[in-house]
Formats: sequence, C-alpha cells, structure tokens
Amino acid sequence: MTRDSRAGYCASSPELERWLARHIAQGFDAESLVLSMLRSGYDATFARDTVNAAMGRPQPVATGTAPALTPASRKATPRPSAATGNNVFRHEDREIPVLFKLESPRIMLLQSLLDHAECDALVTLARNRLQRSPVVNPDTGDENLIDARTSMGAMFQVGEHALLQRIEARIAAVTGVPVDHGEGLQILNYKPGGEYQPHFDFFNPKRPGEARQLRVGGQRVATMVIYLNSPPAGGATAFPRIGLDVAPVKGNAVLFSYKLPDGTLDERTLHAGLPVEAGEKWIATKWLREQPYRSSV
Repeated sequence: MTRDSRAGYCASSPELERWLARHIAQGFDAESLVLSMLRSGYDATFARDTVNAAMGRPQPVATGTAPALTPASRKATPRPSAATGNNVFRHEDREIPVLFKLESPRIMLLQSLLDHAECDALVTLARNRLQRSPVVNPDTGDENLIDARTSMGAMFQVGEHALLQRIEARIAAVTGVPVDHGEGLQILNYKPGGEYQPHFDFFNPKRPGEARQLRVGGQRVATMVIYLNSPPAGGATAFPRIGLDVAPVKGNAVLFSYKLPDGTLDERTLHAGLPVEAGEKWIATKWLREQPYRSSV
C-alpha cells in the first residue's frame, strides 16, 4: 500500500476490495464506508472515488467542481459527493471557487456565492423587517431574547421573493440538498460590539423545547452563513474547538455540516459570531434539515 506524502493512503489492495464488497453486501451506505476509510488513514478523495467505483457510481471528471452535500435520499444526511469534483462549483453561468475545505468536521469556504449587487439587495429587503434576534428556549421551544445574541434579524419564507428563489436554487445546487429542506433565509445585522456567543445550530432531542423543533423537518444537518458586507474589523465566524476563524468577506459563504453518518452530532461545529470591532456586519443564514421543512410546529 502506498501513501501520498501530502495526504493519506491512496492505493487499493485485494484486502480493501474484499472489505468494501463485504460491507456493501451487508447494506452499509457510501457515507459510512468513506468515513471508515478516513478513520483508517485513507486520502479523502481516494476514499470517495474507491467507494463510488465499488458501488457502481459515476466517477468525477478531472476538472469537476467542489464536493457538494448530496443526500442519498430525501431523509439522508447531507454529505460531500466526489461526483462533483474538487475546486469550483458551477451553477447556471456562475462559478463559485472553493477557498478551503476541512474534512472533519466538514467545513467549506466558498468565494463569491453571491455577487455584490445580490448582497446589497438582500440588505435592502431586510432593513424594514429588522427585529431583535431570538433563540429557541431549550425547555419550552419558545423563542426568547438573550444577552448572548445581540443581532437584529429579518426572517423570510422560502421562495417569498424572486431574489430569494434565485439564491435558494443556487444553495441547493451547491449543497445538493433540495430547496424544500431549507428553512427560510434569515438576514442578520450586528452593530459595533454585536456578537453571538458560542452555540450549536442543531437541536438537542433530550431537551423538550428543542425536540419540538424536530417535528417540522427533522434535525438540522448543515448551516450556510453568507457574508453580505465586509466589516473593517471583527465579526469573524469562529469555531473555537478547532481553532478556526472565518473572516467576513462580502459575497463569500461558509458551509458546515454536523450530522455524522451514524446519526450523532458533531460538537466540533460549536461556533460563534465574534464581536464586531468596527463598522457593522450583515449576514444571511440558511439552515438545512434532513427532511422537508414546514414553518410551524
């Protein structure tokens, strides 16, 4: 077996082929097999290509696009798919480069998901709707105001506006998650000093208030944060458990998923909106569910 010095193992063997054949026959899905290979030290791209080949799936083209979150079924967990390649997404006439990606936890930074005119238009749509942003009370399921979240926000229904329809279709193309699995886009505004302290986006089924949220589309499985402006200082999206800060740059978007193939939730996706140090920050947030979403419990 050989090993690429830049990554993990990247050569097949009769033992690996027999292992894959046995587990496929036992009903294991592609995501579980890829995850097992990653934990054994295989290179991520090699693992996906090998599993796809063993399962008779199409292989990626050499000049393909970046890994999408592609559910195997409408109830499946979103996951990266090698069939879309590595470096850039393409949707209609737009190219969306991948600036970086982490495999574990799954985090990807996309360049220019929105153009500047689209960013400005979203801000304009939201200005007259802004209200103090609530959070879900984990015990009651009600939305409450807390000091840990100081933004103002505006919520939109899926497909409410032509601009939203266009953006939602683009998000679906990038993630592979159907539009109807997404919650409505939320536009947030943080003034100087505004922040959102470390938190998870997924729901804790052991807390009655959060479990109530699972009735309207199942668990949240991924989040996309789109930056609608570039604050002069501060306002990064921080992942404190892995030491990563993503700077807010107008038009860029960070995508992270947190439901693992075995159904557990990845607590390394704890994240925060760091305090804005100068100017203000505007973002759009899209939460993706494992099932079609409806807006009321």
